[in-house]
Amino acid sequence: MFAPRPGLLKSGLAGLNKVAYLTNLPEEGKGTWNHAKDSQELYDYIILGGGSAGCVLAARLAEDPKVKVLVLEAGYTDDIPTSKMPAVYLLTVDSPTDWQFVTTPQVHAGNRVMKQPRGKALGGTSAMNAMIYHRGPASDFDEWANLGNPGWSYKDVLPYFKKSEGFNDPDLPSSHPRGPQTSRVRKPVYETHDPKYHNTEGPWQVSYHHLFGSSEGFIRANIAEGIPLNKDFNGDTTLGVNRFQTFIQRDAVRSSLARAFLKPKGVVPGGGPRGIIRVVYGANIQRILTQTRKGAKMAYGAEFLDDKNVLRRVAARREVLVCSGAFGSPHLLLASGIGPSPLPSIPHIHALRGVGANLADHLGIGVVFRARDRCHTVQQDLAYRRVLTSLLNYGVRGVGGLTSQIGESANFVRLEDFAPDFVAREKANGTYQERASGPDSPHIEVIFAPFYVRKHGTVMAPDGKMYYTLLALLLNPCSTGTITIQPKKTGKKNSSKSPTTDGARNNTIPEMETVINPNYFSDSFDARVMAESVKFMRKLGRRMNEDPEMGGREVFPGEKQVPSDDDKALEKYVREAAETYYHPTSTCRMGPASDPLSVVDSRLNVYGIDRLRVVDASVMPKIPAGHTCSPSVMIAEKAADMIKQDWAESTSAVSSKL
Repeated sequence: MFAPRPGLLKSGLAGLNKVAYLTNLPEEGKGTWNHAKDSQELYDYIILGGGSAGCVLAARLAEDPKVKVLVLEAGYTDDIPTSKMPAVYLLTVDSPTDWQFVTTPQVHAGNRVMKQPRGKALGGTSAMNAMIYHRGPASDFDEWANLGNPGWSYKDVLPYFKKSEGFNDPDLPSSHPRGPQTSRVRKPVYETHDPKYHNTEGPWQVSYHHLFGSSEGFIRANIAEGIPLNKDFNGDTTLGVNRFQTFIQRDAVRSSLARAFLKPKGVVPGGGPRGIIRVVYGANIQRILTQTRKGAKMAYGAEFLDDKNVLRRVAARREVLVCSGAFGSPHLLLASGIGPSPLPSIPHIHALRGVGANLADHLGIGVVFRARDRCHTVQQDLAYRRVLTSLLNYGVRGVGGLTSQIGESANFVRLEDFAPDFVAREKANGTYQERASGPDSPHIEVIFAPFYVRKHGTVMAPDGKMYYTLLALLLNPCSTGTITIQPKKTGKKNSSKSPTTDGARNNTIPEMETVINPNYFSDSFDARVMAESVKFMRKLGRRMNEDPEMGGREVFPGEKQVPSDDDKALEKYVREAAETYYHPTSTCRMGPASDPLSVVDSRLNVYGIDRLRVVDASVMPKIPAGHTCSPSVMIAEKAADMIKQDWAESTSAVSSKL
């Protein structure tokens, strides 16, 4: 979210990415479709999407040495500098590793067409996001269970959060396999954690790394405002202020889910004590294959375009597992005739009203401040004249600004704590909407970015001075949107026949594109809450201005242009300037059969279609009041156990009849 985009660094790293794609050594078990070989294989599970959840699910299912797993991924490797190097990840936006989605014009948000960056590489968005390891408040998951999803309370899911985590304890010596590896400067007061909520043995490395001095100043300002220091955002409560835990490896390389779960030796292609995993790159999945047997609808495979744009067909002996994310998973169901109503040129297989409904996301709004010249910001480490030094520090010592994921510190707060008059007024008017799951669930998150941030980092600072930005995220939005599909406007119908097709179908269905309508600010309460968050950020800015190491003169939007005592001007500003902060969820919502908008049950089975599950952020019954990568991994960990259990019971039942 927050990486700077200086031209020299951007062009240099883009060139290095190209070199990496050309020179990366082939990895056994990973590569584009090899028809002569791949068409001869039979797989137990087909995973549609090698994103965050898909990588975890593949690795866990292949712990059974008897299974074979096929992962179809539209992108390619994430072993490129802009993904591996923490501070420069925003350079992946609008690159080949980004799907480059945009919304429909947002009627309630200035009629803007807004970017929706999502990862198009093995590891998915974990290969391009801000590496923030945050689970969300415990009561959010209790609410999932209370919505009719047994087995999803916080008590139930905490073991799965911990299972994947390999926490690098900062108190351990560097010689310890889970201690800090680099010679970074420690900040012990901000590196506390509660051991009972963490695991040191999982494959997904979680750590503390670089902390800019201005990020510390933000924490001090919050404490001065009465916001408590939180020992561990992933501990007893998420409320308060501190630095983030991050999924960055001990060696200061991003710990994407591909790197954590599918990179370790012996996992891909597997064999011996493990099952087989085959990862196919460049696989543009077209649809899920279904059939009816003895009156029951069931999934049995998938069709995809390979890297040469040839239509291929693959079959699964056990299940098809959809892991394409909050945009991609409903797209695939709709393109396969599973959804609310028939679509032109697509046979309607099964009616499910909730497919593509309930889209939720976290919007963010920024306020930019001019800092004092001595304030320690990104500009000091990554300015043009320091780029070479920064690269050497990163490559040789694993320290410096390039090891930072930039959005290092944050607060999580409730409305009554920073805007009590607003809450009282809204309640008196009968317009207040309590969307938080409980008293320990925050309404707003304010992230501190130690540089000038506007429009996903594409608007640069006007000069070489020091700046910082406060970014408020709306954590419990009332507005919801939709995902639909339509034929690609510039594409041509695919008339190729798969060499493995049974000849029963002439493949003239056009390629479909995803239509994203988040419907931002359709509920005006969201805009009013974000307007209050601007006032709160300005209050924090004034507090930081009192700090001799910080300073804090607002430069955008500017109090003269958008006065704090003018609610209409504030609401206009947030509607015209807010951007996504990359947490879409809930478009294939999990829920009981009595909920007409539920798509999957509590074991993630798609209602009405056997042997088909959805496993990713799209199944979240409600968006968490926090970051969504870690909950997506938890979902995949839990799904893997449920799948293993279901097939073990099925096998046992068959054996008992013999």
